[in-house]
Amino acid sequence: MKASDETALPERTHHCPKCKKPLRRIKGKMGPFWGCTGFPDCTNTLNDVAGKPTTDIDEQFRCPICTRRLVKAVKSNESYWFCNGYSKGCKVTLADNDGIPETAYRCPNCGNLLVKRNGENGTFWGCSEFPHCKTSFSNLNNRPDFDFFSTKRS
Repeated sequence: MKASDETALPERTHHCPKCKKPLRRIKGKMGPFWGCTGFPDCTNTLNDVAGKPTTDIDEQFRCPICTRRLVKAVKSNESYWFCNGYSKGCKVTLADNDGIPETAYRCPNCGNLLVKRNGENGTFWGCSEFPHCKTSFSNLNNRPDFDFFSTKRS
């Protein structure tokens, strides 16, 4: 055994909270997750956040509207992310930023996405449901300025 092998830490085994059998990391079509090795007797699954099993949701890879998983797609050599609930009516698509979905912001009035737009007075964030929702925010460091006093609502 080499000296470098002695200092290597053993890989940690995670156990299923229901049946106590080991969990395994699975690369699914909608991203990695953890499944019980006792399948099909135990169908328990956990989310993968930072390479570890958890019941927490990785918000970075969730739809900002319906919280379903985002799926990465490639079209004409350009990547983007779309909501897994697309066939159920959620039409959210987000640009790909080096392998992760772009940050999205929700309208506090109606819950739909805010979209960055260019207007007469410069860049601003407006609700994607305009003209039904006319909420808008100033642009502050490439994100909406949610300061209560700068918000325009109608």
